[in-house]
Amino acid sequence: MSKLNIMKILYKNSPMNFYYYTAEEDTVIKSVNNTSLGYKFKKLFSKYELDKVWSFIRLYKRISTVLIFLVFVTILYKIIFPNYALLIDSNLHLSIVTVISAIILVYFGITFVSTKVFEKRLEKVFGEFEKTKFIKNVEVDERFYKIFKNELTKVSVLLLLIIMLIFFASPVKKAYSAISQGQYKKTIRITTLGSVVFPILPDWYSLRGYARFQLGDYEAAINDYDKAYRLGTDFFNTMNFDNKIYIKYFLKDYESAIKDFDDEIKNANSDYERDSFLWDKAQFLYNVNRYEEALALYSELLTKADSDSVFLLKDRLYLERAQIYQILGQNDLANDDLINSDTIETLENKLDYIPKPVLLLKEL
Repeated sequence: MSKLNIMKILYKNSPMNFYYYTAEEDTVIKSVNNTSLGYKFKKLFSKYELDKVWSFIRLYKRISTVLIFLVFVTILYKIIFPNYALLIDSNLHLSIVTVISAIILVYFGITFVSTKVFEKRLEKVFGEFEKTKFIKNVEVDERFYKIFKNELTKVSVLLLLIIMLIFFASPVKKAYSAISQGQYKKTIRITTLGSVVFPILPDWYSLRGYARFQLGDYEAAINDYDKAYRLGTDFFNTMNFDNKIYIKYFLKDYESAIKDFDDEIKNANSDYERDSFLWDKAQFLYNVNRYEEALALYSELLTKADSDSVFLLKDRLYLERAQIYQILGQNDLANDDLINSDTIETLENKLDYIPKPVLLLKEL
């Protein structure tokens, strides 16, 4: 009984509850978009007339919904996503207000026009009416109540299927699976389709970048990793930047990679983030044999290590700088750094602490 009552409460707030009769034997029809607006006709509508009204409501409701959806998707895909980085980097609050205002204006514009066309159609078919306040009908029309339950069931089943599809057949998981099997062209097809459906998810571009690199499409892979990095916000986002740097290292495009480091250092959101990029840059400079520049950065980072003991691990910095001193033949300074790092390592063997750039793949 409780379930039935809940269903009827939902019905009374649904589009199917679109009319009621007054004591004066008038018929009040609910507006197609404005649920508080009604149109009062000086007669009792027959079953045939009510069915006709319902067909009008369904038609105009669908038209306005589809138009609103298409406009929203257009704004999303043509304005927001292509200019995502610009919107984030500029005045964020102003950007949000502008976009929301545009969506609201479009929404009300479409519903206003749809409502006016609906009113003209009612007047043409059923005659003149008087605008009034629409009051939720306490009576339940069993015919439309049955339609409501059928529609609700369809929607519930559709949502359940979508949830099951996402849970059991995630496109992202399929892309990972394709990569693990070396099916890189299949990975590109899956991720490209995913990027069209939901272009703000970084995983599409990250996985596609990995597949494109394996197929030798290096420039496209760089672009994908850059887009993934710009969209990402989680811990693994740095991986996308590092992968972009790796490809440039692989292509020996060192100057471009260093420029990427400098841009991120310049635009870092905090000192911690800036220090992290400085450290990565120092390691990169070492790996491209620019030892003096790398040495200067390590010395700078060591002066900051006391104030940033979380992100700048002093012992590790000493070990890595010792490796550079050893390469430069400055063994006394290298030995001093080893002592300062509190390690049992000696200079008898070649030090190997600075990692080489590698292409990484985030695991599920």
